[in-house]
Amino acid sequence: MASFPLSATTADVSLTAAVRAHLGISVRQLARYLGVSMGFVTHVEAGRKGLPPTRVPRLLHLVLLLPPPLGQGPPTPPPPPAPYDPLRPLPAPDPALPPAPPAPPAPEPLRRRLRDVRLRLLLVGRELVRQQRLAAALAHRHAGLRQLQAAAPPPEAAEAAHYARWLHELASDLARDEPDPAATAAAYLLLTARVAGLRAEAALLAALAGSGSVGV
Repeated sequence: MASFPLSATTADVSLTAAVRAHLGISVRQLARYLGVSMGFVTHVEAGRKGLPPTRVPRLLHLVLLLPPPLGQGPPTPPPPPAPYDPLRPLPAPDPALPPAPPAPPAPEPLRRRLRDVRLRLLLVGRELVRQQRLAAALAHRHAGLRQLQAAAPPPEAAEAAHYARWLHELASDLARDEPDPAATAAAYLLLTARVAGLRAEAALLAALAGSGSVGV
């Protein structure tokens, strides 16, 4: 079967990669819609193969959802906030407060507690980063699915049916990866509160130990 390359964009990124990045879909999910293998999509994105002409209309239907100049969709939304940095320095002492007198060396239990809190803050902070990135990816996928569902289906009846089945599969994938959104959101808020509490405790212990602002 004849084929031709379909890989050029203004940023030298293949259209398949641009579609996946914009809609938050995986190589497997895009391959499922195009009717090719995951490996084939990978080869197309690397410029080693061209998409068969019979599959080009399916890709172009998704390309129309990209923001200009590639497509006719809405502008790219702003990126999510940067995730929490587990090594972010603790707050500096309030400059409005008078300087504290020189403190005697902190007792060992206080220093040990400070070390423990720093370690827990580092570990919990890393988990918060993981959950923040997961939440951002899920939000991206939800937004992409909403855009796909709002788009007009292909005009051909068979292609419209294939598109509808694919959207149902995308929704099923998302429900499988996020089975309980309310519980996920609650766990995220609790973890955020735990990080805030550990940061406050570490800052207080550092001040009591006479070490000032400490990075964790």
